[in-house]
Amino acid sequence: MDKQTIRFLFLAVIVFVGFSLFSKYYQPPHEGAVQKDPLATHESGHQEIPNMVETAVGNGGETAVHLHKQPSNHPIVTVDTNVLKVKINSQGDLIFAELKKYPQNPKDHTKGFNLLDNDNHRFYVAQTGLLSERGPDSKVHGRAKFTAKHQRYELSDNEQEMVVDLICGLDENIVDTGKDINFIKRFKFSRNSYLVTIEYVIVNNSQTEYKASLYGRLRRLPEAVTKGFFSGGLRTYTGAAISTPNQRYKKISFSDMKEPYNIAFTGGWIAMLEHYFVSAWVPGGGSFSEYQTENFKDGSFGIRFVNSTISVAPGETQKVSAQLFLGPKIANTLKEIAPALDLTVDYGILWWLCVPLFLLLKTIFNVIGNWGWAIILTTLLIKLLFYKLSAASYRSMGNLRKLQPKMEELKARCGEDKQKFSQSVMELYRKEKVNPLGGCLPILVQIPVFIALYYVLLESVELRQASWCLWIVDLSARDPLFILPCLMGVSMFVQQKMNPPPPDPIQAKVLMFMPVFFTALFWQFPSGLMLYWVVNNSLSILQQKFITRQVCNQ
Repeated sequence: MDKQTIRFLFLAVIVFVGFSLFSKYYQPPHEGAVQKDPLATHESGHQEIPNMVETAVGNGGETAVHLHKQPSNHPIVTVDTNVLKVKINSQGDLIFAELKKYPQNPKDHTKGFNLLDNDNHRFYVAQTGLLSERGPDSKVHGRAKFTAKHQRYELSDNEQEMVVDLICGLDENIVDTGKDINFIKRFKFSRNSYLVTIEYVIVNNSQTEYKASLYGRLRRLPEAVTKGFFSGGLRTYTGAAISTPNQRYKKISFSDMKEPYNIAFTGGWIAMLEHYFVSAWVPGGGSFSEYQTENFKDGSFGIRFVNSTISVAPGETQKVSAQLFLGPKIANTLKEIAPALDLTVDYGILWWLCVPLFLLLKTIFNVIGNWGWAIILTTLLIKLLFYKLSAASYRSMGNLRKLQPKMEELKARCGEDKQKFSQSVMELYRKEKVNPLGGCLPILVQIPVFIALYYVLLESVELRQASWCLWIVDLSARDPLFILPCLMGVSMFVQQKMNPPPPDPIQAKVLMFMPVFFTALFWQFPSGLMLYWVVNNSLSILQQKFITRQVCNQ
């Protein structure tokens, strides 16, 4: 491996790490005007929606966030489907959502992943309501209580859909509501679906017109993460996102939410993203909505939509609704719910390479039923695709190895005159028609493939907790025994020994260190990525050995 190849190899690492960190942290400037509402009563700078939480300072000055305790006559409602388990409080807010088909632990399938939760370790909730001076959500009088017929609902085996109705209870704090205006907050669940429809049925039996605006909010506390590149690989994005007419998919990080963001348009959606999973509000009927971010004093952040005001005339009944998705980031499913919602499966700027790569992986998986073997076969197909390009590279390296005796003669003849030696080597290359950069192109070609596969493994929930064989029980997590990273380092060392040694002793020392450097660098990376690299290196060794033997026999 010559000097130029070393430079390109280090460049590959720099590009990969830099690209990944850039994709994580870079956010384009906010669009839309930032407005401050004179009625604002919290740090977001917008008109306040009645709050659903209270804060308490615990021991050591730490702030705990929790929901108002439910009165005994307003218990929490639990809803069970075959894929979801949710809990709804008396205001009709979803305070818990368990994804049953996605275990927290690959070794224990009895407990699913908690997307929404409100305990001492995690605060992440979805809120919705009707904003009106007359209730049920009033800035002055707070939020009305809803009651359900049952405390627990379960989708039976012969049911495809289930409706849970919450009825607005009588509350002395709600002005002019009583029996004159009745509200039904209706939740619609379906079998095998993570999409929940929330619908308000408004029955106006009063003598005056009723006006209100539907809103939906996603609110959570950022979770602490271990910092440092070697502490667990590169991190995936956790934060908010929005789809606007000018930008189909726009990230809004928690740090961005410290400054108010306000934009209004028809359609779109808002979401909270984390590794593999997403919650998203999709306002119904292509309604005109105002979208805003929120920054709360307790340290939590929110993103919300507020629909334009509806009017319900005396004696009329009207419905207004929105959809809430709580589930895995599966592109085909998300695409059917709302335009561009599938972009929350964020492959970054290499999406054009990641999408076909994932489709290839999935096609092979559908045939053989194992993601690990699918990665191995995909690596083989990629290797076949670039076979001629790699062959040209190895042929160039073989020609360089044949020139080693002549280069040793030149080195002895030139002595300490490095300039004369370099000129003599370049003249030898020209005379023998050898390109010293011939080994660099395959490395450059494989950089985007490597990065694309990394993001496919990192972003595709289908590979979450996917096992291969023996000790690899999760291809999206690091190798628990670190066998694959070690094999990767060994394969790199073998490849080095097969290449012509550099004439410069400093370069030789650098090359000797590189397998150790790469092994340490990717120690914590997904085992699926390490499997790809080990298989790719092994195939490269076989191909290089075959071609080198051909060159040497010429």
